[in-house]
Amino acid sequence: MRVALIGAGIGGLAAALALARRGVAVTVFEQAEALGEVGAGITISPNAGRVLDHLGLGAAVRARGVLPGTQHIRDLATGATIRTIARDADLEARHGAPYRHLHRADLHALLVAAVEAAAPGSIRLGHRLVAASADGRMRFGNGAEAEADIVVGADGVRSAVRDSLHATAPPHFTGQVAWRGLVPADALPPEVAAEPPGIFIGPGRLVLRYPVRGGALLNYAIFVETAAWQEESWSTPSTTAELLAHLETACASVRALVAATPPAWLFKWALFAREPLARWTAGRVTLLGDAAHAMLPFLGQGAATALEDALVLARALASFPPAEALARYEAARRERTAMVQLHSRLLGLRFQGKNPEALGRGPLRNEEELGLFAYDPVTVAI
Repeated sequence: MRVALIGAGIGGLAAALALARRGVAVTVFEQAEALGEVGAGITISPNAGRVLDHLGLGAAVRARGVLPGTQHIRDLATGATIRTIARDADLEARHGAPYRHLHRADLHALLVAAVEAAAPGSIRLGHRLVAASADGRMRFGNGAEAEADIVVGADGVRSAVRDSLHATAPPHFTGQVAWRGLVPADALPPEVAAEPPGIFIGPGRLVLRYPVRGGALLNYAIFVETAAWQEESWSTPSTTAELLAHLETACASVRALVAATPPAWLFKWALFAREPLARWTAGRVTLLGDAAHAMLPFLGQGAATALEDALVLARALASFPPAEALARYEAARRERTAMVQLHSRLLGLRFQGKNPEALGRGPLRNEEELGLFAYDPVTVAI
């Protein structure tokens, strides 16, 4: 069997590695001319950690990542703690898999090295997919053509694979713009750098912050209700002045975090919501990760669900004839990912409600309370 994966992101590389380890011939087609350090922070929760343990990368993730300990939900205006959540060694012990914050580029580099070791020469750069057909044929912007027994679209929210084969409703703007930034810890006042990880919540505003790279950097994402920007690309540069204008009533520590951001490390993008697809598979072609189920970021499960997809797909393709394997993969994954999409949207609304104090009472309905951490892609029935 020959499997082509479109996109050398986290999901595509994880699927390539899982397949190569099972003796399947894989080729990864990536539109970028080089694989560099892109992105910011990423959370690996136990459901995703099980995949990385299975792929032999768990020890490296534990070593490179940061175990957050206790996360705080705080009032954006006052900085007062509303609620605490344990994200410590006890949580890892209960689930038997890592929970870590790390730089996305660090995880990406681990996957690239592992794929190149398992399937040397399988990553082909400079291949932007123009069209894919249900019979496994692919055409690229550089004039190249290819064919595979199975084609997997792991090419993100703007998936060319999905758009080639599926009629989908256009995404709708949520009325929110997100900013992401990285700040050297030593550029902050000591009391701000030492604050616990977690979120600040307020009407129409949400701030997420946590350490990466051993605490040398602080990663943050800030969500603001505004229609001032409606471009989905997450690599559009912004300025601290632009972001601070939306945080005039935020507490001093949040404003200090933004003010210390190096100009080259601050970007913005508009948040668009997508309805779950009725089908992921057409003939020999299926979808994975954001291409199949792009979701809002409020549960922190975008990369985690892509890693889940990757391993379930590899298990199916290694165990069943191709057509049956794709059907079993989709059946095993579509309901779960649709549920995560829905609850991520709902949690975002709660985080940015008019009464932040209400989040301190009753069930939170976050990823652990929803049972997301208990999911095991290594053993789930397919």
